[in-house]
Amino acid sequence: FLIVIPVWIGVALLPPGPRWALIRRGARTLFRAAGIPFLVDGIERLPHDTACVYVSNHASYLDGVVAIAGLPGTFSFAAKAELEERFVSRIFLRRIGAHFVERTDVEKGLADARAEVRAAQRGESLYFFPEGGLTREPGLRPFHLGAFAAAAEAGVPVVPVTIRGTRSILRGGSWFPRRGTLTLVVAEPVYPDGSDWAASVRLRDEARARMLKHLGEPDISVD
Repeated sequence: FLIVIPVWIGVALLPPGPRWALIRRGARTLFRAAGIPFLVDGIERLPHDTACVYVSNHASYLDGVVAIAGLPGTFSFAAKAELEERFVSRIFLRRIGAHFVERTDVEKGLADARAEVRAAQRGESLYFFPEGGLTREPGLRPFHLGAFAAAAEAGVPVVPVTIRGTRSILRGGSWFPRRGTLTLVVAEPVYPDGSDWAASVRLRDEARARMLKHLGEPDISVD
């Protein structure tokens, strides 16, 4: 809390540039203070001079912190709409430019998807957890197509990001981290070969395959 509370206040008050610098510094300080080694691999694979859609596995509430600490620049998270109802998360996520995504209302979900496409077309990088949620069970679950449809329609690359270690360090339902090592791996970008539904599926399947290669957990897809 000695780190989290000052960072939250700074995010609420600072302009965008200093705001992101504070979040990134706070995330890295948190890992050092907890004695958690943090390794990043593959930053050189990131596409240059273009927006992208990051997609990542989701095993813990710590995953977003790892993404901010490990990836350069700024990007907008796609966050579930329920988080907008909570004061603490709403202020923080709004201030870092998160897009709140409706998962149950189909019409609202389509409007959210169109907003994400427009953001990518404006040159804004987006970050998705395409599994749609997290569980304590190891393994990579099926992906929703929203992130990949947005990338295909906007004509921007998908960057698969694999996060390891968060599941054991901060388990679902727990607020007290355990010891362990965190690793973030950036795979080669996947470029869309069209803008239709089939192109979105191909993006999803290739990005998922590249993520599984680095994850070290089973494929528990039910597709």
